[in-house]
Amino acid sequence: MTAADVIAEKERLLREDPEYRAKFERVEADRAQRIAVLRAAAQPVIRDLAAIGIEVGSLWDLYKVPDSRPAAFPVLLTHITRDYPDGVLESIGRGFCHKSARAWWPELKEIYLETKIPVVRDVLAAALSGCAAKDQYEDLLSFVNTARLGSTRIYFLRPLNRIGNRMQAGTGRAVVQSFSEDSVLGKEATAILKGRSRNQ
Repeated sequence: MTAADVIAEKERLLREDPEYRAKFERVEADRAQRIAVLRAAAQPVIRDLAAIGIEVGSLWDLYKVPDSRPAAFPVLLTHITRDYPDGVLESIGRGFCHKSARAWWPELKEIYLETKIPVVRDVLAAALSGCAAKDQYEDLLSFVNTARLGSTRIYFLRPLNRIGNRMQAGTGRAVVQSFSEDSVLGKEATAILKGRSRNQ
């Protein structure tokens, strides 16, 4: 079936099948309710951003405001350590997924290492891996060797490979190779070594 066929079949079922339509409407109502709850929970962050001149309807829209992130980072840092639903914490953390977050490396690193909230650790690992450069290489090595950080360490294999190899040919590859048999990191390490991982 093509995408058009799938859409046409869905529309047909919505018109002709009351049971399907009722189920669809329940799912949509549940989804709308979850979104409304997250939007309401995110309002303190939205208000604090507005107070410094960054107007967004949703935290996910931060990237749409040119050059807003450096100014937003102090606000996001104060909120990512608060008690929010996971969806809000993830959207706050995604705000750091930009190279300019490198200026806030010490603060992000501290939260990443200290947080007990899985979604915060995961999203900050993604942010740290995305903004890392040569100066952060030793931190990346430390992260990937700290077993208590769990599967979030996977994020650091690619930048270790990329940055290490730029520093000295084969350096990054040797680090990745050392994790090829690791129970948590082995699959990703093997994909990188075979050239199948993104960001090679």
